[in-house]
Amino acid sequence: MLAGLAGRDEQGRSLLVNTLVAFAPAVVIGLLCEDMIKRYLFGLKPIVAAWLIGGLAILIVARRLKAKGERGRPLEDLTARSALIIGLIQCVAMWPGVSRSLVTILGGALVGLSVPAAVEFSFILGLVTLGGATCYELLKEGPAIYQMFGFVSPAFGIVVAFVSAVIAVKWMVAYLNRHGLEVFGYYRIVLGLAVGGLMLGGLLA
Repeated sequence: MLAGLAGRDEQGRSLLVNTLVAFAPAVVIGLLCEDMIKRYLFGLKPIVAAWLIGGLAILIVARRLKAKGERGRPLEDLTARSALIIGLIQCVAMWPGVSRSLVTILGGALVGLSVPAAVEFSFILGLVTLGGATCYELLKEGPAIYQMFGFVSPAFGIVVAFVSAVIAVKWMVAYLNRHGLEVFGYYRIVLGLAVGGLMLGGLLA
C-alpha cells in the first residue's frame, strides 16, 4: 500500500502528490491556529460537542451515500482537487474529540472514493500528518522529551503505533464493508449524551 509513495511509476507519483496536497491544509491551519485551538477547544464541553456534532454528521453522510448506491472510485482515480478537499476536512480533527481517521474516511467517501480506497488514503494521510506533527513537537520539545522518556520508549511507541495502525486499517475496511458507518455515529451520539448528562447533573466538571 505504501510502495506507491516511492513514486516509481505514474500512479505512485500521483499518490505522493495527492498525499502532500491533502497534508498542506493541516500544516497551514495548524501553525496559524495552534494557540487558538489550545485556548478555546481543549476542554470537556468542546469535546462533548464534537462527539454529538460528529455523530450526526456521520449518520447524515452514511445515509446520503446509501441513498446514492454508488460503490465509489479506486484510489488511483483520486484527483488533486479531491485530495485538497479531504485535507481541508481533515483539519476539522484539530477540534479535540473529532476522530481524524473517521473524518478523512468521510471526506474520501464524499469526494467519491470507495470505502476501501477512503480508508487506505486516510491511513496514508494519517502517517504523513501524524509523522509531521511528531517531528514538529520533537523540534519544539525534543530535549525535554528525551530527558523524561529517553530514546527507546518513544521509538518503541512509534513502531507499535504503526503496526497497530496497519492492523486497524485491515479491520476497518472489512467492518465498514459489512456494517457501514452508522454504528460509529450512534456510538458518538450516545457517548456525547451520556457525558453531557453527567455534566448537567454536576457529576463531571
